[in-house]
Amino acid sequence: MIDPKNSEAGVASGPSAQLNAFSGVRRRQFLQGLGLGAVALASGGALTGCSAPLGSGSGQTAAAGPGVALASVPTLTNEYFTMWNASGKEAATALGLSYRMQSYEGSAATQINQLRSAKAAGASQVVTFPINNDAVRQMGEILAEQDIPLGTSFSATPWMVPSEPGFQDLYSTLFTPREVLGQKALSEAVFKAIGGSGNVVYIQGAPTNRTSNAREKGFDMAVAGFPGIKVLARQDGKENGQDTRPVVQAMLSRFDKIDAIICHNSSSALGAVSVLEEKGNDRIKVGGTDEQLAILDKLIQGPNVVAVQSIFGTWLGGYMLVRNFDLTNGIQYDPAERMMFQDSLVLDTKESAIEYKRVATGATSGFDWKKMSRHLHPDDWDSQVALAPVDPVPFFTEDLNTKRPEGFEFPPALQDSLDGGAIQRLTKLYSEHAVQNPYAEAIRLTSTGATVFGTKF
Repeated sequence: MIDPKNSEAGVASGPSAQLNAFSGVRRRQFLQGLGLGAVALASGGALTGCSAPLGSGSGQTAAAGPGVALASVPTLTNEYFTMWNASGKEAATALGLSYRMQSYEGSAATQINQLRSAKAAGASQVVTFPINNDAVRQMGEILAEQDIPLGTSFSATPWMVPSEPGFQDLYSTLFTPREVLGQKALSEAVFKAIGGSGNVVYIQGAPTNRTSNAREKGFDMAVAGFPGIKVLARQDGKENGQDTRPVVQAMLSRFDKIDAIICHNSSSALGAVSVLEEKGNDRIKVGGTDEQLAILDKLIQGPNVVAVQSIFGTWLGGYMLVRNFDLTNGIQYDPAERMMFQDSLVLDTKESAIEYKRVATGATSGFDWKKMSRHLHPDDWDSQVALAPVDPVPFFTEDLNTKRPEGFEFPPALQDSLDGGAIQRLTKLYSEHAVQNPYAEAIRLTSTGATVFGTKF
């Protein structure tokens, strides 16, 4: 299975009044005259067809508006994007949109070529997992010329922000998990499973992957808090099980005693577990990030896998559509809320994994997409997964480990918002609008009873 975070070579008076008082975004209306039929973008790559209605609803009718919500992804065969596809169809149906998913086959150049024809093909919004975030500026400007909103996920380009003028107020949001805190929490769960001390091996992600670097920083922070943990070695597992296997085999031959293996992602973790199972080793404990069903099964069955970090992929695949939908219906985003951290969850008990899997494999996602919408629910909107605004300076300098370019300045609207205390204000506001979550029972069944953000439902 291809990991979605591989590099290109491998294949973000009441609460409503507070949010809408900002002037950084002009009011936009739904695009008119876009077709609802099956579409195929000009530069190749088949799109999935429409689904039957799946989404849950809150009883309120979504604003009418034709158009296709296009999900642009690096591959159609990865389990993570299977989750996106299911939830994207649900969200689109709930909002009165059509939905298509298109693969750009792991090539940023192909993706850019496809997006040049987005409007002609009927797209009214685009959400994407960019394989190369350094190409996002070009993608966003191409879509802005076509009056198409954009939402992106995961890695950010250092010192690029969605409020830049070139995006013409149409780059709604960059979503990113709080990778550092998430991997820290995952690592701590594994350390606790081995009694707080022992010898640990860390399987890295691709060295050019910013997500990999942020996760490894989280691992290092966890190690610093456990004096009894000794890191024996670190090595790149190329973010997949096949390439992780020989790395783990070599580690087992090299070291007399390994107590735990912590992996960049669950694909690598599954590769590590396969080696341990072949050797009959039920003592070494393993943890990894990404809630693939196969790794959940390993946590449920035991004995090796003891912790899995969920990054709520199903939710993200639908919520990005909601975010763009709200933008096109006139919701004005503060420049400081166009980069958002999303919450994650460390599953570290058999019971939490069983419950998580039960919800994940249900007939519907369990999320109420209409209730997430600030356009449809101005006062009682509920993101359902916790969010927090990204403070860009520490994010770029610490999480992404990049120096501020000489003479660099943020767009004035963003800097004014930051200077006015937007991060603190929006953090509080969003914490008040994460009320219900279909995985609430799974969260309660973890050892902490809370998410990585500390959210309890």
